[in-house]
Amino acid sequence: MEPVPAPRLHFTPRDSEVGEIYGVLRSGGRYQVFYETQPGGLGQASSDDLVIWWEQPSPGTLGDIGCGSVVDGPAFFVTRTPGVIVRATAATGSPGWTTDQVLAVDPDLRDPYVWHDGDAWRMLLAGTDRIVQYRSTDQLTWSFVSDLVAWQGARCPRLFPLDGAWVLLVDGSYAVGDYDGRVFTPANQGVFGRGRLGPVATFADTAGRRCALAHLTGQASAFSLPWVLSVRGQRLVATPHPHLDPYLTSGAAGLTAAGGEVRDNGELILRMPPGGETLVLADADIVEVTVEGVSGLGVARRSVPGLSGLRIGRL
Repeated sequence: MEPVPAPRLHFTPRDSEVGEIYGVLRSGGRYQVFYETQPGGLGQASSDDLVIWWEQPSPGTLGDIGCGSVVDGPAFFVTRTPGVIVRATAATGSPGWTTDQVLAVDPDLRDPYVWHDGDAWRMLLAGTDRIVQYRSTDQLTWSFVSDLVAWQGARCPRLFPLDGAWVLLVDGSYAVGDYDGRVFTPANQGVFGRGRLGPVATFADTAGRRCALAHLTGQASAFSLPWVLSVRGQRLVATPHPHLDPYLTSGAAGLTAAGGEVRDNGELILRMPPGGETLVLADADIVEVTVEGVSGLGVARRSVPGLSGLRIGRL
């Protein structure tokens, strides 16, 4: 029996499955992605082009922490136990981590997302019906700023400026609007992730483009391909990163798309909103899909894998 083709360009750790992606940093001309491994570990991989990743020795373990974020250092911000937000940094002179409790909050607040706004650090926390924000000058002492926005079932929030607007990504949904430093006011909301796309980590590449990398859910979970984000007509649109161009081969045998329905040899594997041209990127059993004029990204898996390596179908 011939071996089943495995994805070539969708990174999967050798001995574990990918959980949440904490973030992508740039260091020494390379990209570093940090992610949760199952069960309860911390993983790291490096890349020169966001497409080919090399797994690195594990930087340690943070326990079963779920969604969090990482900033240069690296410094990780995670929910240790309900209501307790901690910062973890590499211990000096010994393996392991130095962990500092930085916030005690309502038990329903979790999933810290931290970024620097040019003057200070900001942190978002997701709750059952809202997203709140805090501010710090040293990453250790945080003060409450405001309720950022009302949001039911918020999970893994990400806030960033893009194309003259502000974008709030919350798990598989998004909003485009205005942010005045205290309150985010949505102007348009929509679905970003469809099918088996998990929470999205966003970052700027070396050219300053706002990029996205996501966790793909399901069996033998992996990273998505790198995508470039843009705002068009108050919709959040994803297009393939230019670094994918050398790996694209025309043709995606067996895959068809019509009216938003993506089929694998007749079997419906993903439903997208109808729109213009459907772009299908196939790599063994993983299929990533965008539709012209439609926000977001869809991910599906094929029951019978195709060839490894990227194939592109414009349908």
